[in-house]
Amino acid sequence: MSDTNPNAPHGPVLSRRRFLVATGVLTAGAAALGACGGEGGTDGGAAGRTGTLAFGVASISDYLNPLSTTSSRVHWITESVVESLYTYDASLASVPLLADGEPEISADGLTWTINLKPGVTFHNGDPLTAEDVAATFRFVTDPKSTSDWTTYFVGHVAKVTATGDRTVTIKLTAPFGVLRSHLTNLPIVHRDFVAKTGTTMGTGPFSIGDVKQGQQVTLKRFAGYHGTKPALTGITFQAVPDPATRMVNLREDKIQIMTDVPPESVGLLEKSTDVRVHEVAAPKDLVTYFVANKKPFDDVRVRKALAYAMDRKGVRDIVYGGSADIAQGPIGPAAEGHDPSLRLYGEGPDIAKAKALLAEAGLSGLDFTLMVTSDPVLKNVGQVLAQGWKKAGINCTLETLDISPWVKKWASGEYQMAMTGFDGGFGGGKTAFTLLGALSSKNPLNFGYKNPKVDALLGRAWATTDAAERAAICKEINGLVAADAIALPPVHPKLIVAQRAEISALDETRMSVSRIDVAPVRAA
Repeated sequence: MSDTNPNAPHGPVLSRRRFLVATGVLTAGAAALGACGGEGGTDGGAAGRTGTLAFGVASISDYLNPLSTTSSRVHWITESVVESLYTYDASLASVPLLADGEPEISADGLTWTINLKPGVTFHNGDPLTAEDVAATFRFVTDPKSTSDWTTYFVGHVAKVTATGDRTVTIKLTAPFGVLRSHLTNLPIVHRDFVAKTGTTMGTGPFSIGDVKQGQQVTLKRFAGYHGTKPALTGITFQAVPDPATRMVNLREDKIQIMTDVPPESVGLLEKSTDVRVHEVAAPKDLVTYFVANKKPFDDVRVRKALAYAMDRKGVRDIVYGGSADIAQGPIGPAAEGHDPSLRLYGEGPDIAKAKALLAEAGLSGLDFTLMVTSDPVLKNVGQVLAQGWKKAGINCTLETLDISPWVKKWASGEYQMAMTGFDGGFGGGKTAFTLLGALSSKNPLNFGYKNPKVDALLGRAWATTDAAERAAICKEINGLVAADAIALPPVHPKLIVAQRAEISALDETRMSVSRIDVAPVRAA
C-alpha cells in the first residue's frame, strides 16, 4: 500500500511525505500510506433523491489525518471536515476563514499575530481555541511527527503559542511571507486529534461518519457549522480502483463524481448528456531531477541536448490524449510564476540542435538511464521520450522501480535522471514553493546544481508578503532553470474530474488548487 495512485492520469503522485522520507525524517516503512482499493460497486444514489452524494475515487488511504499527508487521496475526503485559518475566495485570493481578520505582522516580519473567529466549534462541541492552532503547529513543526507538512515550516517557524483564548502568535526565524499561503492550506485540527491517523476532527460543514478502512468513508452534515449550511446531508467516498468501472458507475448514477478520469476517456464521457467533464490546469506535475555533479549531466550542454531532443508533443498527444500543456520549465499554468510566453524549446525534437550541443560537449552520442516509478503512464512517458531522444543519438534506458526503492535511490542521488508525478496543490496551493525548493543549492535533494542567482531569488520569493512580487520572482527563476535545463518536465498534466450533470457544477477555480469542493453541491 502506498500514497501513490496507480490509476492517476500522470502516474504516481509524490506527496510531501516522500520528501520527508528522502531527507531522513521518516523511514520508508512509515511513509507508506494505505491506499487499498475497495470493490467496484457503491451504495451511493442520486443526490437529488437522497440528499447524499457518492464520490468515486481511485483509492482511499488508511490515513484520514490531513496533518499526516498532503496527498489528494486524504484531502479530497477531509477538505469538508477540517478548515484552515484562511481560505480561497472566488478569485483564489486568501481571505479569513477561522481567522478573525488579517494577521498583524511586526515591522521586522518575524512575528505574526492572528485572532480567531468567535463562535466556532469542533464536531464534538468543543470551541475552537488558540491552543488547537498551537497544537496543530507543534505537530507539523516537529520533525518526529512524520507529517508531510514539516518541510513547509521547519527552519522557518521558530515557535507558535496561544497568547490568549483566541489569539495565536507565530515567531519566525526570518521573514517568510509565503507563510500566508501555508496558512491558507494547513488544516486546523482539534488538539486531541493532531496525532491520530485513522480519523480526524475539524470545524467544517461535515464530520467523519462510518469508515471502512481502505474502501469507503461516509461524511455526515454538521448541524453546528459556523458558516453556510450545506444542502447535502451526507457524502460517501467509495474506492473504485478500475477507471472503467468508475465510468460505468458514473453513467449509471451509482456515483455522482469521478476523479482520475483517463485522458483518453474524456471524449467518450463528453458524448453523454448526463455527464459533465472538467479538465483543469492544476498542480499535478511531472517533476524531473538530474545528478548534476557527475558526468554526463554536470555539463549544461548535455542537459540542453536532452531538452532540445525532447518530444513534448508526443507525450502530450500519445500519453495524455492532447489534454496536457507543453512545459517550459517546472512551473505550470496553475502556479505562480508560470510564463506562457517562454519558448526555449520546441514541442517536437530539434535533432540538429541536440546533436550540435552534444558535439560541442565532445560527445558523438549519449547513453544514460532514466529512473521512473513503476506506473504504466510514467513508463509510457519515458518510452515516448526515449524514442525522441534516440533520433538525436541519445540512448535512454528506462529503469522502473516501485516507489520505495525509487525514493531510496532518489534521496541518495543514485541515479542519472529521475522522473515522477507530484501533487503539490494541497500543500503549496498556487505557489511554486514545492516545485522550486529542491533547486536551492542548500537543499539536500539537490545533487550538484548551483546557480547563485537562483539561490538569491528563492530567498526573496519566500520572504515577500506580496503575492504579485513572489509570482514575478518565480517567473524569473523558472526561466533561469529552464535555460539551465535542470528541471525538464515534458508536459503539465491536467486534473480531470467528471460529474453527473444533474448536480450543480463543481468549482473549476478551486480545482486549480486541487480542491474538489463538494460542500456547496446541490441537485440542479
